[in-house]
Amino acid sequence: MGILDGKKCIVTGATGGVGRAVVEEFLNEGAYVVAGARRIAVLEELANGWRKRFSPDRVHTEFLDVSDEKSVSSLVEKVLKLFGKIDAVVNVAGYVLEPELWNKRLAETSAEEIFAVMNVDVIGSFLMVKHAVKSMKKQKAGVFINFSSTPAITGYDRGLAYTLAKSAIIGLTKHIAWEYGRHGIRAYTLALGSIETEPSVKWLSKGEYEMLARESPLGRWGRPEEVAAVAAFLCSDKPSFVNGQTIVIDGGAVLY
Repeated sequence: MGILDGKKCIVTGATGGVGRAVVEEFLNEGAYVVAGARRIAVLEELANGWRKRFSPDRVHTEFLDVSDEKSVSSLVEKVLKLFGKIDAVVNVAGYVLEPELWNKRLAETSAEEIFAVMNVDVIGSFLMVKHAVKSMKKQKAGVFINFSSTPAITGYDRGLAYTLAKSAIIGLTKHIAWEYGRHGIRAYTLALGSIETEPSVKWLSKGEYEMLARESPLGRWGRPEEVAAVAAFLCSDKPSFVNGQTIVIDGGAVLY
């Protein structure tokens, strides 16, 4: 028996480092998972491995572009037809980290670049909530997990487009908690610090990598599996009186 035994969950961005870790953790904890991503060939390859390790009927895959409302509504309809309910949605999908955009100063950043990030991170998460919350409201239960980052809390001198989007996501979570809490629906934001995924580290020099590891009291990078463990706990029934909160996962570098 896992803490998510029998729960029906959607995980977006399932081909990335954090997304795939979330899928695996949820399966380990007994959930049924519909994994969505744009890179469907990569997703299917991952799913073949998951189906060998877990019951095949507990892993389902769907092409998903979270910035496209038709794609989102189609996926939600398929999940409801398949399972009859949605217990949790984990909005991992986010705009790819582009070093050039990350390093641009405010005066160099275009509105179009900001819109591009917002369209995936904010609008994508909003659309998933919009289409899944209707069934959760009927069943008077459900959990949403949205993803932010520590610069949305502390500010930073780079990555403006990303920080704006991640800040808006914190607001989205708070709104979900206030509007839908009375219907038994909970929402959380996970604000990530230095988590060791390929997009996060491949552009870094050895010195930069080591410097970021030293930022937290734990003195190391976090692992996707550690993020997934927090997500699984929050989607379980255990934190039933916690709602609308931002949980920082960064080894203690940001304390507030």
